Amino acid sequence: MRKYENSTKKKIREVALKLIDEKGYENVTLKEICEVSGINKHTFYYYFKSKDELLKGYYKIPCELTSINLAEIMIADSNVEKLWLLNKIFVDFVQNSGVSIVKQIVIKNLNDNNTGTFKFNDEHKQLFKIQLDIIKKGQKSGEFLNKTRPEVLSILVIQQLHANALRWCFRNGTFDFEYVSRYLFETILDVSEEHRKCKEIDEEFLFDI
Repeated sequence: MRKYENSTKKKIREVALKLIDEKGYENVTLKEICEVSGINKHTFYYYFKSKDELLKGYYKIPCELTSINLAEIMIADSNVEKLWLLNKIFVDFVQNSGVSIVKQIVIKNLNDNNTGTFKFNDEHKQLFKIQLDIIKKGQKSGEFLNKTRPEVLSILVIQQLHANALRWCFRNGTFDFEYVSRYLFETILDVSEEHRKCKEIDEEFLFDI
């Protein structure tokens, strides 16, 4: 969670993110952010070094499990749902951030190797271990019919989410990111029929890269 922000700083951030979501990062000027926020540039620079710093909190994908996340996962009625809820943290992050901000995250990572949004850090390793355990249990119970090594399946699930997020950006958010992500998730793992929630998808969409 973001540390406490005073009302002015919070307002500047909220105004800027709203403008970026509506118009795109490159189309929003510092002057516009200041005008809509009711401040001058001096006040802006008191709180932020640049427009880019407004998105600083978005350059790290949340991967820590909150107490709410843990509770939902623990009470899920199948290994399929437990694994999906674990990956839905990323899905929610993408959808809540919006196309413009996700595009800027990608651009930032392409231009700056030190951004590290998609690096496999210690927090990701913890989630990876949890995923492996769930996949192993799901394979044993017959929920996941794909018997490929759990390590490989876990990586494939993560990579498809990242790839699908990029495609969602290229399409300007014109398709249901969560539904398609769930469909590919179920396909990769070969989820048993009784646990599938996304049984149909437009085949033309799949091949229209």
